[in-house]
Amino acid sequence: MKRTLLSIPLTACLCSFGHGAAAIDYNRDIRPILSENCFSCHGFDEKARKAKLRLDMAEDAHADKDGVIAFKPGDLKNSEAWQRIISDDEDDMMPPPESHLKLSAADKEKIRQWIGEGAKYAAHWAFISPLRTVIPDGTSNAIDALVRKRLAEEGMKPSPAADPAMLMRRVSLDLTGLPPGAEEVEAFVKDASPEAYEALVDRLLKSPHFGERMALEWLDAARYADTNGFSIDGGRSMWLWRDWVIQAFNDNKPYDRFLIEQLAGDLLPDRTEADLIASGFQRNNMVTHEGGTIPEENLTNYNADRVKTLGEAVLGLTLACAQCHDHKFDPITQKDYFRMFAFFNSLSDRGLDGNGGVNPGPFISAKTVLKTDEAPALQKQISTLRQRLATPHAKIVRAWENRERARLDKRGTAFQTHPTRILKVSTPNRGNGFEMEGQNGVRLPQVAAMAAYDVSMELPKISAPITGLRVVFHPVPDLPGGGWGSGPQEGRAPAKAKAKTAPKEAAPAHKGSFVLTSIAATAGSIANDQINLHKLEEIAHVTANSWDVKYPPAACLDPRNESGWSPDPATEGPVRLTATFARPLSASDTPFLTTQLVFGHGKSLIPGHFEIFVITGEDDDSALPADILAILGTAEAKRSPQQKAALWGYAAAHADEMRRTRVDLANLEERLAALTQPHPTMVMDVAAKPRDTFILNRGDYAQPTVKVSAGTIEALPPMPDGAGQDRLGLAQWITMKGNPLTARVAVNRFWKMLFGTGIVATAADFGMQGEWPSHPDLLDWLAVEFMDSGWDVKRLLKLIVMSDTYRQTSAATPEMLERDPQNRLLARGPRFRLPAELLRDAALKTSGLLVPRIGGPSVNPYTPGDLWREVSHYGSTPATAQTFVQDHGEKLYCRSLYTFWKRTAAPPNMTAFDAPNREVCTIDRGNTTTPLQALVTLNDPQFVEAARAFAQRALHQPGDDAARLRWAFAEATSRQPKAAELGVLLAALKRERQHYNAKPQAAAQALRVGESPRDGKLPAIEHAAWMQVAALILNLSESVTRN
Repeated sequence: MKRTLLSIPLTACLCSFGHGAAAIDYNRDIRPILSENCFSCHGFDEKARKAKLRLDMAEDAHADKDGVIAFKPGDLKNSEAWQRIISDDEDDMMPPPESHLKLSAADKEKIRQWIGEGAKYAAHWAFISPLRTVIPDGTSNAIDALVRKRLAEEGMKPSPAADPAMLMRRVSLDLTGLPPGAEEVEAFVKDASPEAYEALVDRLLKSPHFGERMALEWLDAARYADTNGFSIDGGRSMWLWRDWVIQAFNDNKPYDRFLIEQLAGDLLPDRTEADLIASGFQRNNMVTHEGGTIPEENLTNYNADRVKTLGEAVLGLTLACAQCHDHKFDPITQKDYFRMFAFFNSLSDRGLDGNGGVNPGPFISAKTVLKTDEAPALQKQISTLRQRLATPHAKIVRAWENRERARLDKRGTAFQTHPTRILKVSTPNRGNGFEMEGQNGVRLPQVAAMAAYDVSMELPKISAPITGLRVVFHPVPDLPGGGWGSGPQEGRAPAKAKAKTAPKEAAPAHKGSFVLTSIAATAGSIANDQINLHKLEEIAHVTANSWDVKYPPAACLDPRNESGWSPDPATEGPVRLTATFARPLSASDTPFLTTQLVFGHGKSLIPGHFEIFVITGEDDDSALPADILAILGTAEAKRSPQQKAALWGYAAAHADEMRRTRVDLANLEERLAALTQPHPTMVMDVAAKPRDTFILNRGDYAQPTVKVSAGTIEALPPMPDGAGQDRLGLAQWITMKGNPLTARVAVNRFWKMLFGTGIVATAADFGMQGEWPSHPDLLDWLAVEFMDSGWDVKRLLKLIVMSDTYRQTSAATPEMLERDPQNRLLARGPRFRLPAELLRDAALKTSGLLVPRIGGPSVNPYTPGDLWREVSHYGSTPATAQTFVQDHGEKLYCRSLYTFWKRTAAPPNMTAFDAPNREVCTIDRGNTTTPLQALVTLNDPQFVEAARAFAQRALHQPGDDAARLRWAFAEATSRQPKAAELGVLLAALKRERQHYNAKPQAAAQALRVGESPRDGKLPAIEHAAWMQVAALILNLSESVTRN
């Protein structure tokens, strides 16, 4: 008769290291096999349970069910599960043939031995409070004692200590994320005092860069980003929270307080502004305002993400697995899940929010918590730069004036306008109604806050090169004041009555206006309804015959739709804007043109009627204001002092020679504002009327069932006495010493940061599916020590990095690689590739380009093309982060932690090295090796420029080629090159000199990469040759590896 007791396959799991004939441990050896293959059908989830059998409980597995026992202690013959495992009958065997699974011989042997030893069950190790392991007297470091105990059990020995240079590089990267310089390493190597290493560790822990290094891991876990995610992915401002995290680590804020303030800072009785900023931790989730989505569903998703993040980042539990049903492996019911969900369901956030480029509520305006004394120095620098702009050198003004005169002399040469033939008008994202008028005209009879139009045109059949595009806007009698647009003129207000008894004066009739926020165009051999973002025509400059001082013509070249061009209201008649292409078009080669015009500026500033022409010849308008044109038309000797001052001021604001000064001033002013002014940041709160929480059938927002209140997981210890049923109570429950998970999860994550892999390899999952700890007694000792120390993070890290285990060499013998390829037994020091951000930071530090400022708004360094626009809702959307605009000056060289993180287009030079997009909580990054990574470090402008700057540093070192190469090698790798390595570098330098001597233009081209200034005194050929050798050194495995 066919037996039906078991119906789920049993298969292999990751094997533990050999233990010989040692007794079987249920948690270590058996639970992983059963959890992987049995518990989904014979586990905690009652609804999914088959044959009414649980194999996760001894009471059920040992029970006699009509004469059948799954696991009969000490009796293999009468253990039904075992008989099925070894059966050859396809009707009985487990795993069944259709599962395509097969138990390994090792797993079968474990189960056989376990049954023979009594089939003993045990509570899951992670759900039992950790106990301090007894360490033998006289042990200087408990970590070493416990690691060596395990090594002795395996018949292995620890490795010798790493050499001082390797150790300094290792601990510097681990605690600050930055490599030491060659001089620092040399000084440390020469210091033979026994206190030298501890003094180094203490110095690194006090460095402000310590907080940056520590924050990186937490930003992944907290899914921190600068955009809202989902399809529109508009911008948000949350950098104040990121800087709070950095400062918290630098201040060594106790970890329990670190969690409490982030989970419930807004609920603390003595809350501060900093506590409110901290509460933004659970506001880092993605949000949307996408049309067609359902607010209630969105809110459910937001809170589900918060529960998931709390589980993985803080508790080490996959709580999300219980959203639709009871957890199939862990003792977490669906009711538990929605009770946790209820803690976050009291927020006043909205289900549709987050696309307008401003923070969705609730949010506050607050000042940064960063502790810095930069402000006085910044103010002094700003004053110096302002003075420099106010008094530009006469040569600069004269050169600018000569260039402008040359442009004016060419103005209007062979100029003609030619009407286009409009084929189609479309709205790529958001617009209002339109009517085509005549051959090349468009009327916009409706009004919207913003509107975008892609206008597809056929070019006139002319032989002359088409040099640009002109858009003419006509007054419309039906619009306010007979103006050009429907929008209000800014600054106008109704006149006030002269007296209470006097009649009110009518508001002056204003002229309806508009704002053109951006213009773009693409040409092609076939007509296109919309512009091609991959083939945008470069616009060299724009002019207009009229403009408001707040809205100059050049502002419409910024594709972020943050400003734009608007005519001067005093102008009469049509107004026009002309865009000159950087490359003239041929009507015969590209007979079709599509232009995108975006209007509105979010204020209904929409035109009523416009026509589109193309131009040939030189534009007959000028980008210069009328007063500057008048001054240029006045002989220099006849200019008044006011005219001279105005001309010099305008030249300073526009001359190419003053560009760096202007950029530096703008960056410093922004930095000062970041440190001294309030800025928006999202926070948590409690709604006036909190939402009710229900268990949702299958996790579906539309299928509420039983109402539940906030509460914790029943399988874990209860909330402490006096704790409220709110987020503050939740935080107190999480950080109480009786919670078996929090401290373990935290120390494991810190261990993972230092060793590459946690003591529990599955750092986000301490549940049944998680991996057994490699050193369970060490994990528990660290957890208890961490709590007993007052949750002191710096003390814990110092304890680890001072251990001999951490200080071992990473060199591996063949025996080690064979017996322990992943270094889980810790018989050698850790070695792994630098994380993406640290890899870029190391290149900047080594090159001398790194700007070591702490915190502040996120920045946009180099990136290939405009990836943002390709993935965004381009066009009229008012959301920020829809198009990439590169920063300049010092913002190009900030630490990677501060790079603007757009979720749908995260920085490609970091995602290539496994950085996550941060759409969801990430605890474990991948660690891949791909050809694309080499292409990044060899070709990305950031790394190429770093090689150029590094070469410049090397050329400024004293000595001959060999001395400079030894310095450069040591600066990048923290050690001196071997003789053979130095020979390779010398040969490479000789080869590159020969190459550039033969191709001097190639040298000049190579040196143009990047915006940092080059020392013009260095011969170009020599500098380019050293640049290539510098790139070689920066790409060495040791340069990108933490040994």
